[in-house]
Amino acid sequence: MKKNLLNAQSAEHLVSRVNKLEAHSLQLWGEMNATEMLLHCNSCNNQILAEERGMQKTSFKQYLLRILALYIAPAFKKGLKSEHTHITKGKIDAKAFEKQKQEFIRLVTIFPSIKKELTLTHPAFGNISTKQWGIAAYKHMDHHLRQFGV
Repeated sequence: MKKNLLNAQSAEHLVSRVNKLEAHSLQLWGEMNATEMLLHCNSCNNQILAEERGMQKTSFKQYLLRILALYIAPAFKKGLKSEHTHITKGKIDAKAFEKQKQEFIRLVTIFPSIKKELTLTHPAFGNISTKQWGIAAYKHMDHHLRQFGV
C-alpha cells in the first residue's frame, strides 16, 4: 500500500524524520537550505489544506503523469520545478528554522484528521482525489526530507 499522509502512521513517520533535521543540515541536492525547504513544504501543505481551485479539466498528459508519479515511480525526481508561489530560496532567514520545523509538524499531523474533500487542482496532475492528495503530499515531504538525508 502506498504511503499516504492521510494515514496517521505515515504522518508520524515524517514527524520522526523531520525531528532529525538540523538548521545546519546540508542538502544532498538542490539549492534550498533546511529552513527554506521547510518553508516550501509548509507553503505547499497550507495551500492543499486551505485552497479550492475548482474542477479544471485534466489533460491526458496530466492523467498519465499522475499514474506514473503517484503509483509507479518510487519517489519524485530531483530537480523538478515548483510553482512560483512556492519558491522560497532567499525568502527566509535561517534563524526561523525551529518555527518552520514546528509548523511542518503541525501541518503534517493535521492531514490524518481531515474530514473534508481536498479539491485543489494539482498543477502537474490535474484534478486528483483526496486519497491521491495524501499520496502526493507524502511523496513531496519524503522527497524533501531525503534531500537532507533524513
